[in-house]
Amino acid sequence: MRITKFLIFLLIFGLACEKSDDDASSNQEQINLTSNTQTEELSENSNDSDSNETNSDQTFSREEMLGFIVNQIIIPAYNNLDGSLGELKTSFDLFNNDVNEENLTDLRDKWLNSYKSWQHVEMYNIGKAMETYFWHKSNIYPVDTTRVNSNIENASYDLEDPNNYSAQGFPTIEYLLYGLGDDTSKNLIQLSDNKKNRDYLNGIIEALIDNTKNVLNDWNSVKDEFITSTENSASSNLNMLVNDFIYYYEKNFRANKFGIPGGVFSSVELPDRVEGYFSESFSKELALESMNSIKNFFNGISYQDNEVKGHCLKSYLDYTESGSANLLSDEINAKLDIAENSIKELENNFASQINSDLTTILRTYDDIQATVVLLKVDMLQVLNINVDYADADGD
Repeated sequence: MRITKFLIFLLIFGLACEKSDDDASSNQEQINLTSNTQTEELSENSNDSDSNETNSDQTFSREEMLGFIVNQIIIPAYNNLDGSLGELKTSFDLFNNDVNEENLTDLRDKWLNSYKSWQHVEMYNIGKAMETYFWHKSNIYPVDTTRVNSNIENASYDLEDPNNYSAQGFPTIEYLLYGLGDDTSKNLIQLSDNKKNRDYLNGIIEALIDNTKNVLNDWNSVKDEFITSTENSASSNLNMLVNDFIYYYEKNFRANKFGIPGGVFSSVELPDRVEGYFSESFSKELALESMNSIKNFFNGISYQDNEVKGHCLKSYLDYTESGSANLLSDEINAKLDIAENSIKELENNFASQINSDLTTILRTYDDIQATVVLLKVDMLQVLNINVDYADADGD
């Protein structure tokens, strides 16, 4: 009997041990499965993290920046200039057929509108614009009035001749519309009595239209190729466009509109060198339009819709300086705001301002100059872009 009970005990104990081993094995398998699952999850998370880091490194696309600038700023600005010049031609044709004060006033208005449109494309002296000397043919001032009058009198001229660059474009149109001062009747008689004046006016308006269409058509044909040239080299479109922007700010804007007339680069002031000299009313308006184009380019604001923004120099700087407490782009915008406010305090006619209060013009020049170093030195260092032009301004 005791033997029987002992055998039963051994049988039960053996089964219990076997079950315990099975449970232990099952638990170990579960632990191993959990461990493997956790390892796989960690691996996936690690891969996601690497992917995020890679994406983070690529969140700023220089190609996307060029694409926005070309498609949302440059080409729309050229389209607007093309359209405004078409309206100028229509207005001229009406005036040419019926020379009267009302039509002259409309012609002057259309000239101003197209001149303001020009302020938004002048900085893009690249590609076809540079090849065809588009800026030289459009906005060289002061006007060579002697050559203009000679061209008119001889009724023979070549607008492709570099000697005629200062005898065409927006300033020369202004000379023909306002050249006899603020007496509208005198200017009207001058245009009415001498058909050669109107013929020359028509010729330079048509030249502006043809030159603009030439550059606009080229932009539309090369834009896709243009935006892919983003490498950091002297010949890349990105580097050349950034340099053109800085050159425009430093030369065409700061020096031409303020420094040269104010005598910064000469021993005396030169009020006859201001933009909008003959109309005696629009120097400030044109300068503010130019400042608007500068700020929109830097901050990536669409030409057609100020609510639309995209990749630009500001966002490129902000990305490059990510984590910095003091962003260079904020400093640049602050200085641009100061310069803009300084311009707003000037008289509408810069020639009059220079003659009455030169100090104010020079102060405005200094306010504009304060941004040159930030753009030309600090910004280019951050973006690792070299200056591709030289100057002797001492900045």
